[in-house]
Amino acid sequence: MISVCALLVLGLKASDAVTVDYIDYGALFYQTYGPSGEYLFDYKGNEMFHVDLESKSVVWTLPGLEKHVSFDPQGGLQNINVAKYNVDLYKKSRNSTAATSIPPLISLYAAKPVVLGEPNILICCVKNIFPPVMNTTWFKNGQQISEGFSETSFLPAQDHSFRRLHYLAFLPNEHDIYTCEVEHWGLEQPIRRVWQHDVPTPISEAYQNVICALGLAVGIIGIIAGVMLIIKGMKQSAAQGRSQR
Repeated sequence: MISVCALLVLGLKASDAVTVDYIDYGALFYQTYGPSGEYLFDYKGNEMFHVDLESKSVVWTLPGLEKHVSFDPQGGLQNINVAKYNVDLYKKSRNSTAATSIPPLISLYAAKPVVLGEPNILICCVKNIFPPVMNTTWFKNGQQISEGFSETSFLPAQDHSFRRLHYLAFLPNEHDIYTCEVEHWGLEQPIRRVWQHDVPTPISEAYQNVICALGLAVGIIGIIAGVMLIIKGMKQSAAQGRSQR
């Protein structure tokens, strides 16, 4: 596992040249499972681009960024090959042990306030991932969903763990139940997070009657207390009048 923190230098097109001065956090890793690897850069927690190892091309994930900058995917592929060579050499020269698997943290929520009948997106956010090997499955009312979802790459964190966001487009209603299931080596069994629309519990007629009775009782007590205060005030006034004679 290799993590890098570097100054990102992108090839700017001459017509759109700008001055950029910031530090970006990226991830370069190769692992024997699969085997698989990743070459990615992000800015302030948002993925900028990654190199697709199958198509050997750059995938831009910040809309419009490719209009201002460019990146040669061969640079990423070469770095992946160097990482692969180093991992293979390390395995041959030393007695290596498997890295400790860390249980991920999972949360499920809607991207925006839910309005019944209006399109929305469910986000299954998985944090504290290590190693970056994971399976995620969506369910609707207990049935596995086969389309309408997407996911990010493994996004790096400064503690060398990863996070990944899974998106599911849906049309909320009162009855559907959605589930995000995550499998990871750090879990003894898959973990599920469930989302369903919170319908306000209707107030029962008996409860309404109790509230009305309490309100009536408070009102009667208030009236009695008011009458008693009036009578007390009248008595005090009468007593003061007699004492002045």
